[in-house]
Amino acid sequence: MRALAKAHGHVEAVLLDRRETTIRPVPSLPVTLCISTRNAAPLLGGCIDSVRDWVSEIVIVDMESSDETLDIARSYGATVVQVPAAGWAEPGRQSGIDAATQPWVLVLDADERAAPGMQALAAACVAREDLAGMQLPRQNFQFGWWVPGSGIWPDWQLRLFRRERTTWGGERTHEGPKVDGTVEHAPMLVENAIVHHSFSSIGDWMASANRYTDLEAERLTGSGRRPSLLRLAAVPTARFLQDYVAKRGYRSGRYGLAVALMSLCYWLLAELKVWERSLAQEPPTRDAVAEAPIRK
Repeated sequence: MRALAKAHGHVEAVLLDRRETTIRPVPSLPVTLCISTRNAAPLLGGCIDSVRDWVSEIVIVDMESSDETLDIARSYGATVVQVPAAGWAEPGRQSGIDAATQPWVLVLDADERAAPGMQALAAACVAREDLAGMQLPRQNFQFGWWVPGSGIWPDWQLRLFRRERTTWGGERTHEGPKVDGTVEHAPMLVENAIVHHSFSSIGDWMASANRYTDLEAERLTGSGRRPSLLRLAAVPTARFLQDYVAKRGYRSGRYGLAVALMSLCYWLLAELKVWERSLAQEPPTRDAVAEAPIRK
């Protein structure tokens, strides 16, 4: 009986030790979470919850939200910085970095989450004096699918970096930061990933593609791109072959095919919009004026 009691006592002590370990507060890391938002109320809480136990500060850069985004941000004790809406997130990134007070910054969007292993990865980063930034893999889910091929994995994102060594211009869509110093790639594991739930439906993707191809066409036209029948056919086709064949999208079956076709459609839209802009800039010909309908 004594041996049994001792055994039970030992088991109880071990269980108590484990219980204490699980409830002990997790020490915060010297990291500021920065999120750019616009009408992100349904998504913002989940993003913050994925890191709130280990970051020291939260900064929200809001682009004229008209929903409850700001109320949710303040309920988490976040610092809110308001900037003009630009149509994409990058123009507000530097404002978030400027508002941060911690040595390191982690940048997420409201539709992204940090995988559980990112805490240990961030702790290892901040402990290194020689490191200025870390490229993180991003796990993109589209319509609930994760397609490892098709060029959307690992989709490296430079989102964890030293604040004082980083600038983020934001003049172009999907422009990344510039980090002065050593930047490494994290292990290519889903445990370290930014989890990105990008589109919930085809309609959602089409709305996003329409907006971003407008910006893409504006950028291409501004850089001197002229419309070309060869480019109109070649660029979308090359993108499809790159995502489906070169990056092995075919290994993901119909999902990989769908993602590659979406890439084709995106770049076809962008090239068509370059052509459309060139038509708007050209003066009408005499024949076109003569054939135009007369409006009363």
